[in-house]
Amino acid sequence: MKKIFLICIFGLLASFALAETKRFFINRFGLAEGLSANQILTVHQDRNRFLWIGTINGLQRFDGRKFMNYQIKKEGITQPSLPVYEIQEDLTGKMWLRVGNEYGTYIPESEKFTPFGFESEQIRARGESLWMDSNGNVFVIFQGDKILWIDQEKGLITDQNLPIKIPQGWRPSSIFEDKQGRYWVSCMEGIAVYDPKTGKIHTSTNNPENLPLLNNSDIQQVVNVYEDQKGLFWVNYWAPDEFLVSYDPKTTSYKNHITEIDPGNDNYQEAYGVIELPNGRIWRYGIQTLADFDRESDRFSRLVQSDLNFDKITKAIWDPSGGLWLGTDHGLYFIHFDTPDIYFLQLNTQEGNNELQAVEEVIYKGDTTVWVGSWGKGIKIYKSQTGQVDSEWTKRNLPQGPEFRQVWDLFHDEKRGVVWVGLQKGNLQIIDLETQKSIFLNPEAFEGSTVRTIAQDIQGNLWFGTQNGLVISYSGEGFWNEGFRRVNKFGGSIPRLLVSRDQKIWATTVNEGVYVLNPVDGKVIKHLDESILSSNKIEKIHQLNDSIFLMGFELLNKYNVQTGKNQVFSYSEGMASNSISHIESDASGLAWIYTPNGMTRFDALTNTFSSFGKIHFFAGLPTDGYSGTKFSDGQLAFVSNNSLMIFDPEQFDRSLSPPKPTISTVGLFGKYVGDGTVDMSRREFSSQENSLAFDFNLLNFQIQDRFSYYYRLVGADPDWVNAKGSFQAVYSLLPPGEYQFEVKIANELGVFSEIATYPFQIKPSMIQTWWFKALLGLLFLGVVALIYRMHVNRILAVVKLRSRLARDLHDDMGSTLSTINILSSMAKTKLGTDPAKTSDYISKISENSQRMMESMDDIVWSIKPQNDSMEKLIARMREFANQVLESKDILFSMEIDDRVLSMKLSMDARRDLFLIFKEGINNAAKYSGATRVFISFGLEQSQFLMRIRDYGKGFDWDDLDEGNGLENMKKRASNLNGTLEIKTNPGEGTVLILRVVL
Repeated sequence: MKKIFLICIFGLLASFALAETKRFFINRFGLAEGLSANQILTVHQDRNRFLWIGTINGLQRFDGRKFMNYQIKKEGITQPSLPVYEIQEDLTGKMWLRVGNEYGTYIPESEKFTPFGFESEQIRARGESLWMDSNGNVFVIFQGDKILWIDQEKGLITDQNLPIKIPQGWRPSSIFEDKQGRYWVSCMEGIAVYDPKTGKIHTSTNNPENLPLLNNSDIQQVVNVYEDQKGLFWVNYWAPDEFLVSYDPKTTSYKNHITEIDPGNDNYQEAYGVIELPNGRIWRYGIQTLADFDRESDRFSRLVQSDLNFDKITKAIWDPSGGLWLGTDHGLYFIHFDTPDIYFLQLNTQEGNNELQAVEEVIYKGDTTVWVGSWGKGIKIYKSQTGQVDSEWTKRNLPQGPEFRQVWDLFHDEKRGVVWVGLQKGNLQIIDLETQKSIFLNPEAFEGSTVRTIAQDIQGNLWFGTQNGLVISYSGEGFWNEGFRRVNKFGGSIPRLLVSRDQKIWATTVNEGVYVLNPVDGKVIKHLDESILSSNKIEKIHQLNDSIFLMGFELLNKYNVQTGKNQVFSYSEGMASNSISHIESDASGLAWIYTPNGMTRFDALTNTFSSFGKIHFFAGLPTDGYSGTKFSDGQLAFVSNNSLMIFDPEQFDRSLSPPKPTISTVGLFGKYVGDGTVDMSRREFSSQENSLAFDFNLLNFQIQDRFSYYYRLVGADPDWVNAKGSFQAVYSLLPPGEYQFEVKIANELGVFSEIATYPFQIKPSMIQTWWFKALLGLLFLGVVALIYRMHVNRILAVVKLRSRLARDLHDDMGSTLSTINILSSMAKTKLGTDPAKTSDYISKISENSQRMMESMDDIVWSIKPQNDSMEKLIARMREFANQVLESKDILFSMEIDDRVLSMKLSMDARRDLFLIFKEGINNAAKYSGATRVFISFGLEQSQFLMRIRDYGKGFDWDDLDEGNGLENMKKRASNLNGTLEIKTNPGEGTVLILRVVL
């Protein structure tokens, strides 16, 4: 056991009068930390070192940082949150629970509970418990009644084929299995021992093997029996009061230890629980009971600490990390057995806060004391590991006025054999250690300003910094007011002066940064302000080595005097807090930074921080720290308002071997789907299940905060990510692929652990598969090809249209214009000589011009987009027929099938159809001699029919001289994928029939 250190529970009322001597550092977990209830019924640690807690509100798992709730599901149906009274784990790793009134197996990954029913109805008026032997047999003990067992083959809780036998009518309470495999059954009637090898039952009245403990027939109403590693028997029984007896078979002696664990009051007590630690130490627990047995003194020692509150301890288990877990009616406790050597003294606050401002080691004639200055109560003197000693002599002849008890700084001047005390209003107290007398000075140089800080250079000169920004030096041998010299003055107070190793004076200020002064003339050598530092407000400064200065107040500045470069560190880089209470360094060159969130250790070579976490003693330090110092033996001392802490920094090993961490939870959209310890955890997810969270931790409670954690997701993260105090990695909207989540930890020296891995796959949806993407690619190429083809066709169509227009213009317009040109020339030559011929030429010019205008009109009409319909086409046909036939006094009628109007024809087809119609109407008007014409448009099956019938004279095909008109009509009909038929006979008129296959 480490030496006793002084510590005070940090949440106690200010009325706590004296520092409390504590044996262990204790962590407590309750509702605020995530427990579902403070009333814990059982605790179990599984083979992976997860802690399982049964409470009145159900089952939880704890990894040292986070409590996770588990449901109880029977046949897929979630049950109400019933109390979980018992948790056991068999040889195969299977978990057994007692939930409510049911016993059964439990699979945490699926939250499936499989209950085992009782073979026969049971009276369950008394207590009952679940117990498991070394062979994996599971027993149900009805206390004061009977023993049953769970027959897993039959799936029943039964008394048939019971592996344990006790005398008929004996009423059991508990069972213990010894190293020989014998069952020691504690009963109301005494102790019964069953040997499964021989099948014999041993009692006080039937003891053929002469088991010594059974020879005492006075032991009845036994609660439990236990044989420890040393062969000592422990028996807890009632007769009628409680007895806790140890029996040594070697000496055949009994000893009752019940008075050793007596709480010393009238409270009810039971010591029904027993646990033996690996080192052989015995602990007893129960109602108002927690005590450990010291074999050297042969007695129990009760553990009574103000930070351990309970009425009942239901279960105590040993954690291989080095401590005890206690399940109580006041939450979950962890007792650290590996407690560091720390002297922690909490001062009396009955008369108000002590406001400790300064601490100084004073060594005089080989006697070391710790002096503490307070802001209001003067000086207190302590012996490390002992406590307060007389300090009243420092107050002799103390002048009146509170300013003489308001200590800002202390300094032990070994050259002069005195202690300098910086006080309010420019006062100094100089305490002679030899005579134990004090001198009080109020030098004029201080201008009545508070003395905030005191330092000394290598020549023994004293340096003082004041509240109003003065820097004062003192180099005299005696003590007189005139010996103080004003060196410089800055704006604002000077909270700290430091004499560097090269004997420069560094002065911090609250609003102008840091000044570096020449000690000879007091001139400023260097000024560090917010252009270099994080802020102009610097209250703490410490020289780490010849090059590095650490300074700051709300952030940490690492200033290198050789390079002039400054680095700023904050909570984001690993500090326990951005606020700095004090900085000291140890013999290894590591800086210890006291913050409101605990202690941080800083390695300036690697720029890394090591904080001790919430489970370490340092996490509970007072938040109002102010000052500190380093002792001659290397110990560090820090003060807060009402406490003093002294410890050896070398006891905190930086080279802890980093164990392999654990991926403790894998969550899908916030729901648990597995962890790194479970083989059946989900490893495949659909494309929609792409938001995963990974919790990770080191399942070694005492040291899990002593390492840095790093993680990455192979397939997503390009490099390792420093967790920086967060122990969860969240990944959202992961694309399909193969992944592996990895975690490793590193100690302060940068040595990494083995990597914990969790491989998984996110499967692609159909649209994310390669073949679907290939199909989309082909489809895209096809669409591109189609668009390109359509584009080419459109270009070709434009080219074709332009070619046709050019051809038409050339054929019709060109030839007509040529004719007009010739006729014009001829008319011009005949103008004076042959007026009749000239008139004939002009008439022909007029006819050709008219025909050219009509052709041009047809071309323009056909290419206009607004005319792209059969309705427009037929309207133009009607207009043309009316114009031509009416001039010849020919009546006409037109019949149109409504279906024709919805036909879709291309521009060329419409033009060809119109020109055929136009030629047919012209022929009827010129040659038929008819007085009546009938025109029809219709559909027959899949053909379009156009009929033009004149009731004229007709003609004989033998007399017909086929010209260009008829030939052009047939050619255009062919272009329409149709046929042109003309029916006629002399005197019977003519019928023109156009058939177009649609």
